[in-house]
Formats: sequence, C-alpha cells, structure tokens
Amino acid sequence: MYSYYIEECEPEVGLIRDAKAGVLNNAELGFGGRLIVNSDTTDLVVKDLLGQVQSEVKIHLTLAPKLHTDLGLSDDKKVYRFSINLNKKTLAKDFHFSVHLNQKNHEVQLFNGFIQPVELPDKVLLIVGSPRSGTSALGKACRKALKAQTHGESHVIEGVSKALKDTEIFFEDSITAGINGNLVNSVPKTVLLAEHLNMLRNIYKLYYGDIIHLDKTPGIPMLHSLPFAFMAWPNAKVIFCKRRAMENIQSRLIKFPKVNFFQHAKQWKQSFITWRQSRQKITQLLKRNDWFVEVDQYDMAVSAEKVCIELGKFLRLTKSEEKRLLLQLSSTDRPEQTSALTLKAKSLQDFNWSESQLDELRKCCDKEMIMQNYSYSDTYYLNNDQEETND
Repeated sequence: MYSYYIEECEPEVGLIRDAKAGVLNNAELGFGGRLIVNSDTTDLVVKDLLGQVQSEVKIHLTLAPKLHTDLGLSDDKKVYRFSINLNKKTLAKDFHFSVHLNQKNHEVQLFNGFIQPVELPDKVLLIVGSPRSGTSALGKACRKALKAQTHGESHVIEGVSKALKDTEIFFEDSITAGINGNLVNSVPKTVLLAEHLNMLRNIYKLYYGDIIHLDKTPGIPMLHSLPFAFMAWPNAKVIFCKRRAMENIQSRLIKFPKVNFFQHAKQWKQSFITWRQSRQKITQLLKRNDWFVEVDQYDMAVSAEKVCIELGKFLRLTKSEEKRLLLQLSSTDRPEQTSALTLKAKSLQDFNWSESQLDELRKCCDKEMIMQNYSYSDTYYLNNDQEETND
C-alpha cells in the first residue's frame, strides 16, 4: 500500500482538480488539472529529488478554449488541461517528485509531491472538539466498542505537527538556508513533511500496532493539526464533539477555575471556527467530505441509541461493536464528568451568571450559537425539529 501528497507551488499557473492526498494500491499516481500560460508551446516534465527527468511518466496536454472563455482570460493567455500518470512499478522507499513547466527556456516548478510505501491500519479514528464537550465519554465508548489499545489523551499529532513547523522555519528563514550551495537550501518542504509523517506513523504503530489507531485529543491545537494527520492517514475518520455554549462554559469553569469567564467563551467560539477551517482544508485535500461526523453531547445524553446507530454506520461497526458502544455510552461511567448529566436543557437565566457575564457571552457567542442551531432557552436547539428527532 502507498500514500501520496501533492502540493501546488504556483496556483495561479497550475491547479490540481484531483485529491492532493490519498491511498494507492500500487505505486502509480495519476492526477490532472489546468494550466494558464502565456505561450502556445508548453512542455511539462517530471523530475526526481535530484533533478533527474523521469521516464516512467505519461503526460497529456490539450487546449481548453471553453475554459478560457469561462475564466474570462485575455487573448494572450492560453489554458490547457493536463493529466499526469507516474508509474514507479516497485517502490521500497519514499519517492519525491516535482513537475516543471518549460516555456521559452524559462522553467517554472508547478508541483511538488511524494509517494510513500506505508502500512496503514484498518481504522484510524480521531475524536476531537472543544474541551468539556464529551470527548472523554465518547473516546472511552469507542475504545470499548473497538477493543482498541489507547491512552486517555494523545496530543502526539499536534506535537509532531509543531515540530514540523519549527523545522520548516529553520529551513526557510535561517541565514544558512538562504545560501545557494548549502544542502539546507536545496531541501523542499515536501521532504520535511514526508519525514515527519513517517515519524508520526511510526510512533502510533509502536504503541498501537497495525489494526486500530484511536486518538482522543480535545482542544484548538489538535483541531489546527487535523490536516497534517490526514496526510499521514488519508483513511482516517474524525468525530467532532460539540456542546452548547452555556453548558460548555459552566463545565469549563468548574474544571478550569483559574481561567476567566470571557476566555472560556472565546475558546468555545474559536473551537468551532478552527474546526471549520480545518474541515475545509481536509475536504479540499481529499476531494470528499465523508471523513467526519459531528456529535453533540446533549444528543449523547438524550438519544444515545440514535447516536450509536449513526456512528455505527460512519465507522462501519459490527453489531457487537455497536452494542458495546451503546452499552458504554448509556452507562453512568463517564470520565471527566464535572456535574450530574440531566436530560432537561436549561435556559440562559438558569445558570445564575452576572449581567456582565451574560453580556460577554452574548457578544462573543451569539453568531456561533445561531450557526450551530443552539438556543438560549430550555429547548436547547433553535430549530425544534432537530430536538424532536432525538425524542
């Protein structure tokens, strides 16, 4: 099995229409897109890391006059559709490549990428969300359902992702990196990415084996790191746990009393913003949106069976796995619980916060509350139809 990643170096010239990350059964990578150039004569070549032109590649270019009209381009611009099929036949180690456009003795590097021999586990499940939104309860339920070996929380993905960013800064901004002739000046970002992906996969394989990787890591840094995780495991699934602002902030205040009210409200809001940003990046990366599901903690409490049916389909659980999931999710064995769960939602006034706190919450959270279909009343959801389907 192989995984791959492709990045666009000059998006205004070359754009990829296909997935930029994924899994391959063979070391054969095909992708295509469009080129916008200033000349009729266009030549594409594929090179390896050392600059050698690759012969195991098929390249097709065709003019696209209709696309030229659709894009409203000037007459001095030409638009081509391209397809590239790179076949390495056998591959024992990472293969790095780049795609170059040659025009009138001028070369432009359009894409960088790599193909990696990998052994991906059957299931990679990442449980994320704002702290105090049910990640611990759902993480434990999924662990029991899948009989997975796991830790309470991981934070390894965000740690390796941060290491990659720190490494990139040195390779891009250090004095030595700016000197032609130095090796550090020649190493592309995709090499650094590939090596960190290998590191990440090796850590999880060392601790969790080859079958199931289950990672429960709440918080904004993990949400930021999700696109990096999908470059490592394009077959991963994500469960995003969420909760209405009032219940989440109240639980945060009990668990983290040294953090002030406004910061809790701000972090609740930012979790959703960061989730949407990463969700968009991953969907563009994979060119599909079947990799995630969102689960509200309120629904886990009032409609555990329906939540388990949804997760069973999403995770392709067996009947026995789904039964174990429901048994744990319906139990009173809930880690990190700060107060007794109630099936009755409360209104904003029931939380006994000061007027200034209520004002801060509304100013910070109003827009996100509406976007998430949350109410400030005891109906929990703005749209009663959603709550009725959970009865």
